[in-house]
Amino acid sequence: MGKMSKTLRGGRLGSKRNDVAEFTSSIKDDARLASAVIDINKAQVIMLTEQKIIKQQDAAKLLKALSAKLDLKMEASSEDVHMAVEEAVLQKIGPEVGGNLHIGKSRNDQVATAIRMELRKEILDLMLVVINMQKSLAETAEKHVETIILEYTHLQPAQPVTFAHYLLARFDAFDRNMQRLKNAYARVNLCPLGAGALATTSFPINRERVAKLLGFNSLIENSIDAVGSRDFILETLAALTITTVDLSQLAEDLIIWSSPDFGVLELPDEFASTSSMMPQKKNPEAPEVIRARGSHILGDFVAATAIMKSMPSTYNLDFQEVTPKLWEAVESVKRSLKMLIELIPNLKVQSNIVEKSLKSFVAA
Repeated sequence: MGKMSKTLRGGRLGSKRNDVAEFTSSIKDDARLASAVIDINKAQVIMLTEQKIIKQQDAAKLLKALSAKLDLKMEASSEDVHMAVEEAVLQKIGPEVGGNLHIGKSRNDQVATAIRMELRKEILDLMLVVINMQKSLAETAEKHVETIILEYTHLQPAQPVTFAHYLLARFDAFDRNMQRLKNAYARVNLCPLGAGALATTSFPINRERVAKLLGFNSLIENSIDAVGSRDFILETLAALTITTVDLSQLAEDLIIWSSPDFGVLELPDEFASTSSMMPQKKNPEAPEVIRARGSHILGDFVAATAIMKSMPSTYNLDFQEVTPKLWEAVESVKRSLKMLIELIPNLKVQSNIVEKSLKSFVAA
């Protein structure tokens, strides 16, 4: 067990079983938060110094330690990344000065802040990928203004359209996804730090100052709400779920239209596979995986919502089971988008309208 964990338990509890520590630790999922946690501690030290809560010379030592390469022991014995950072600082400069690092904050408000900081970056990155997706759709549409294909309703031949018209329908759908991500970002970029465990602290801290240092637009004022809400995760997951519905629908169209029975388009060879027994086949491998992964993201959203609805208010350790669902969904949506960005411009579209119109009533 890490020194900080021993200190936390020592006054109230006996030692912790190793299997229990392993079972309840979030350390494996915390690595991506380490940079945010270090920045949070730097901002907190600056604010505590300005508020004359800690001495300037102690603050200088703390900031120097936090700015150096820390030997973070990302092990279950440290419980989480927050304790790992504090233990590394204590090891570097000792407990007399290093002990100031935890003044005026709890892991409860710190983890909520770190998740929001990391998620801000991820949403901005996602928005850039969505823009690139729209660019891919628009540029491909420009090449197919006069390419006429047969569109379907109920999977029955319906009316002729240009392939450009179809692609721009996808463009507009992703435009709405962009707006949803923007809206989610606005609610993510609110600072919970200073809420403490749930009822703030008796130290004369300056929450607004820390929020500004960390780049937040505003505070979450109510301390119970600050540590006890993960609705920003659910909102982001909802936006990602809707995005993946659009991705899955696009993938489904590519799968169906690339079949010889429909004959609308042909996938690039590098995004397809063949059969070990039937080598004449060209299977739509990449779109099929995109379609399937949409179900995982819907599952992440449902799982996170179910976890949230089952808890009482304020902080519960159930929260740490929600956050990995968020990161899984973020990575999956980004990978699917990037795959389609490369695939769409390389589609071989063949007008099927003449052949199909002879067998149906599309010209009626």
